[in-house]
Order: sequence, then structure tokens, then C-alpha cells
Amino acid sequence: MLLASSVLSFSLLVACNNQQNAGTTTPSNTKKQEAAQNSNNSSTQKQNPSGDIASVFPKSVLTNSITIDSVNENQSIRAEQKTDKGTLLMISNGKEERGHLNVSSTLGQEGDQTFQSNYSIVYRYDGQDKVLLELPAYLFVQPSDKKITFEKMSFKDADVYVLTPQYKTGHGLEGYVFAIDKQSGEGFPLEIVKKDQVSKTLLYSESKPSLSVANDGLVVHPPVGAGTPEEDMKDVIYKLDLSKKQLIAE
Repeated sequence: MLLASSVLSFSLLVACNNQQNAGTTTPSNTKKQEAAQNSNNSSTQKQNPSGDIASVFPKSVLTNSITIDSVNENQSIRAEQKTDKGTLLMISNGKEERGHLNVSSTLGQEGDQTFQSNYSIVYRYDGQDKVLLELPAYLFVQPSDKKITFEKMSFKDADVYVLTPQYKTGHGLEGYVFAIDKQSGEGFPLEIVKKDQVSKTLLYSESKPSLSVANDGLVVHPPVGAGTPEEDMKDVIYKLDLSKKQLIAE
């Protein structure tokens, strides 16, 4: 009787231990499993189709024509131009969505790269950054991720720089215009004044010739399309008024 009781106790002890071991993972095994899972997740993320990334910005005319390939968490410089006094920069603030065009349009060719973020135009001078212009939720298309340059025009009292992030539109380009005073080194944005209308962008033709300076005036070839009145096809001369921080059409 005593022997039977001992055998029964031993059997129950073995069964209990087996049941506990079946539901327990050792720390080393847990780490191995977590590492394997992380590795699988990482691999899955890399293989996920880029179309799974949803934009955090409001919809635009390009939304349905874009696939977002990645989201850049770090600050990026999309345009840079050295000047005689300092440096002009176009810098992203916060997340930047990078993608490509799925179809060709007046804004770019299929496969062209797209960029969208809250951008700032910054003038870096004498060890300080001065924000000249904010471009919230700004979306533009470029053939590559190469840094954009500012187009320079030299006037008597200042150098004028034009930044055109969107490289084509089919109906004229829009450039943001900035001036750097040759004496003081101060940098600031310029307003565009034409027929008593004030604008923050300069509209000019995509075709040649490009912007130029003649007799200390900016020569602009306007965009011409079907139905453009004849008087609007003529070149426009803008004079620089530094005191008003404006380019004023004659």
C-alpha cells in the first residue's frame, strides 16, 4: 500500500512539472522569439507596397496621381544657394513625404519625384537663420531629388533670387522672389506688383528665354496660351524698389 502511494505521488509530481513547463518560456527563448519577430516585422515593412502610406496633408489635385514611397522624419534641405553674404535655403519642418507620380501630367512625367512638407525659406547669414517665407503643406514635383537652386539676377543695389520648386505646370511657372541688399547684407522676400495687384509669386513663361536684367529692370516673359490677349503677350519690365520691398511692373 505504501509503495502504491509513493508511485502515485511521483506520477502526479511529474505530470504537474510537465504542465508548468509547457506554458513557460525561458528568458533566452523569449529574446530569441522577439528578435525573430522584430526581424520579420522589419522585413515586412521593407516589402510593404508604398501605396500603404497615407498622407497627413490635405488632399490636392495631385493626391490621386501620387504614390508615397517614404516619410522622412529628419529635417531636409530641398534648395540651397550661396550668396555673396550668406546662404538661402528651403528647409522642411517636421515630416516630409516623398513619393513619385504614377501618371504623366502637365506637372511632371510618370516616375518624377514628389515632395511635401511644411517648408521654410531661410536666409542663413552671420551665424543666424532668418525665416523669409513659410510654405505650409507645400507639394512640388521634380525630376530627381537633386537640390534646387535659386536663379540669381543682379541689380545695382541688390541681388535678386527666384526660387521655383515646381519645375513645370503647362501654364507658366511661379517663382518666390527674394532680395539681398548689397550694402547691409539684409535678406527679405519681395512682393510682385502689376496693375495695382500685389502677389507673393512671380509668374513667368516656361519656355526660353529665361528671366534676365536689362537697364536695372527685371525682364519677364509672360506665359502665353490659347486665348491670351495680345497685350498680355508682351514682355514685362519690373523695377526694384528696396524701400517698399517690391518688384513693380512699369
